Amino acid sequence: MAQADVLRWQKKYQDANLVDTLQSDNLLLRYEAMINNRGLALDLAAGTCHSSVQLAQSKNKVIAVDCSITALQLGQQLANRYNVKLIPLVADLSCWSVPSCSFDMITCFRYLDRKMFPVLVDALKPRGLLIYKTFNEHYLNYSPRFNPKYVLRSGELEPYLSQLEIIECSDGASTKEIYSFAVCRKSYSIFRS
Repeated sequence: MAQADVLRWQKKYQDANLVDTLQSDNLLLRYEAMINNRGLALDLAAGTCHSSVQLAQSKNKVIAVDCSITALQLGQQLANRYNVKLIPLVADLSCWSVPSCSFDMITCFRYLDRKMFPVLVDALKPRGLLIYKTFNEHYLNYSPRFNPKYVLRSGELEPYLSQLEIIECSDGASTKEIYSFAVCRKSYSIFRS
């Protein structure tokens, strides 16, 4: 990520206020039984850590990673408000080395770097869960100035996850659905050979 992008995110979060209430993601709520007490969770592009806090409330040890220290500081305040612990980590995801076979769960919301998909698969432990959700091409209808480089095209997400057991995957069936998402699990068979 270019330094200008990091500075842009810093500015965005410096101008933001802490949101008083936790904004739970519907995908995490829907899979609450699966995410409960999984172990070590990695929340990529965590921003102000709403998903991280939600994961910590579900009895996971959570590492929240973002390029913005300001966002993570706001996230730490949110975690304190909800009496959960997070491990904040400032890192540029475009060049951060994610440790192999280390996480019981990885979440990523509203961040797209297509080169990260193999890294995410490799970073999961056997039976590890990946929950991924980001903007798709329908989002451009609502936000035409958004960079199309950072949206998924129809049918693009599932092939990136072909090494995982796909539990649910959607590209947004209607033009009103602005997110593509996938919930996947790493099987043991990847390690047999």
